[in-house]
Amino acid sequence: MATEGGGLTATPVAERGRKRSPSPLTLSDDEDLSDGEWLLSNSDEDEDQEDKGIYRPFTVDDIPRPSCDHKQQTDVLHKNPETKVRGPLPIRLFPAFKSGKHIFGSEYNLADKSQISLDSVGDCPNECYCYPMDVLQFVDIKIAGYRHTHPGRVKMYGFIAAREPENPLRNYVYCREIENCESVPVKQKTGVARLSPTGPARVISMISHSLIEFEIHARNEDETNADDDLIIEGCTEIDNFFESKSFIDHRRFYGERCALDIKYIVMINAVEALVEVTVLHLDTIIPGGVNMKLFAKTSGFNDIIPLFQGVAPEPGGMMRFAVGVERHNRLDLYIEGSRSDDATLCWHCGFYSGYHGTNEEVADLGVFAAFSVKVTWRSYSKKTWLMKKN
Repeated sequence: MATEGGGLTATPVAERGRKRSPSPLTLSDDEDLSDGEWLLSNSDEDEDQEDKGIYRPFTVDDIPRPSCDHKQQTDVLHKNPETKVRGPLPIRLFPAFKSGKHIFGSEYNLADKSQISLDSVGDCPNECYCYPMDVLQFVDIKIAGYRHTHPGRVKMYGFIAAREPENPLRNYVYCREIENCESVPVKQKTGVARLSPTGPARVISMISHSLIEFEIHARNEDETNADDDLIIEGCTEIDNFFESKSFIDHRRFYGERCALDIKYIVMINAVEALVEVTVLHLDTIIPGGVNMKLFAKTSGFNDIIPLFQGVAPEPGGMMRFAVGVERHNRLDLYIEGSRSDDATLCWHCGFYSGYHGTNEEVADLGVFAAFSVKVTWRSYSKKTWLMKKN
């Protein structure tokens, strides 16, 4: 029996810590995910499908390649009609902060490159003083228009970080050094490659606006040293000044060597779900280990948030992720395990949001693996004036 949003029959429980009953699924079940509900593709077939649309996506040969110069960015934003129909809507690319004065330098303290810490937020004493936050949640990050001249994959590294005016330290959404770079395929015609997020440390609070800054590098897989591997860098500010409802947006930064696409959700009246996934056991017989996918969906949006894709950690290893979820709404998690012969098992469960409390489940993928899934709810916004009175 299906429930709203998919999954198995729900068991009604109290609001705090509500969840839908989980169950391991196989991809051949009648109630499986064969309709593509949790399919995150990155194949050249998608590129062929995009070419069949009304407006053909930019290719590596015709994508605009402006500098951060104000006039060139203005032309891309307002004078080039193709940028509004052949890719995500453009957003202004400001120069990266190096030293001295910068348009965003003082408000966001750009000279401080420290990373934001994971705050310890416990239960409120005696009574709840929490109230919801507005949260910026990244969904997807890609580069586009990158001319990859060598066969094979490309090594990507660098950072993408958000800063909040109230606590203007870097909250890394993507952070990789050359030593732990990722190897990704690049679509030949459009120069598109998807990056794998590594954060954030905590949800990105967005009372009215936040800053996004980034620096992305790319190398051919056979390169061990490259002096000119920076493909795009810069920053911009995004806001939600006039929004009263949550929304999703998809924007593109145009640079000289490639573009950077970001898809994000701004959630109004949200809390943080801190997701902790611990490996309980793995099938040690499988050569090369168990391939694992951990995806999320939030607050009724259909877009998949990829949290992890790769070989599952060793037993005892834990992964931690922060996801924004609207109040009175739900976080859906999906875990998939597979092996080299394409045999696949998956698990899907939904959790209803709250200011406090913890949900714990076991994602049992049969002979492949088992994972402990822990979701802790919290808000960083407190009614401090009431706390002082009491």
